[in-house]
Parts: sequence; structure tokens; C-alpha cells
Amino acid sequence: MTEERRAQVLPLWAGLVSVVAIYFLTGDYWKAALIGMFVGISALLGYGTQWILTGAFAIAVFAIAVALGLPPPDQWLQLARDAQEAILAFSTSH
Repeated sequence: MTEERRAQVLPLWAGLVSVVAIYFLTGDYWKAALIGMFVGISALLGYGTQWILTGAFAIAVFAIAVALGLPPPDQWLQLARDAQEAILAFSTSH
């Protein structure tokens, strides 16, 4: 695939991957579609393309991890709080 063709396909791919991953994680089609459109259009227009493509990839990897058995979404908030407390405890001890 030529570099030019790759540059044309990547924004569409990032948008599609984002839609599928967000839909899988939230179960809300409209949120997923809105975020996917934002990702695709932003990448197509060149606004933070590298960040957007990296973020879409990270969300997809996270969705795959959830599908493979990462804690369910109802436990994420508690895990985030636990991580924050651990980081604060570490930073205050040093």
C-alpha cells in the first residue's frame, strides 16, 4: 500500500475501530457513532492525527482486554480510585 493510500485509509480505520470499541465498552450506539465520527473527521483533517490514531489503537486494545476478562465496567471506578490512592501514597512517601 502506498503512503498516500495509507494516509487516506487510516482516518476511516481509526473511526471504525473507535466506533466498535466504544460500542463494545458502553453499549451505546449513539455515543460510539459520535465519538467515531469525531475521531475519523479529526484525523482526516489532520488535527492531532498521531494522537488520534494512537488513542484509537489504545481504546481498541482496552476493549480487547475487557473482552478477554479484564474487570467489568462496574468495577472500573473503584479500580481508578485505588490506583489514584496508590499513586498519591507513593508520591507522598518519597
